[in-house]
Amino acid sequence: MEGESVWLVRYSGKGTFLTRITPSTGEVASCRSPVHTPDGFAVRGTRVVLTSRDHYKRRTIVTRAELAGDVCVATSQERVRVPGRVVMHCGQGRDGTLFLRAGRTWVRIEA
Repeated sequence: MEGESVWLVRYSGKGTFLTRITPSTGEVASCRSPVHTPDGFAVRGTRVVLTSRDHYKRRTIVTRAELAGDVCVATSQERVRVPGRVVMHCGQGRDGTLFLRAGRTWVRIEA
């Protein structure tokens, strides 16, 4: 959730999409995700942060991106070491902050 909008990742046969829903107006907007299968994501304004785990490793790939109209463009990517193994679909994002479960702790990543 970010402000008055709700964001979600939608998977389809055509790819992975970031979708924004504005409940007050019913508006729905989607753009292709720069990360094929993100484990977590958060949005703040036009900034997006997505994570993709290295399977059963103590690291994750953090991708930062910018929304520009109906396009989401990756601006940077880095491999980050975390305190424990990252499990599937372990990220929880809200108001531009992504909380990523790694082992027995949570890592905070800002958009």
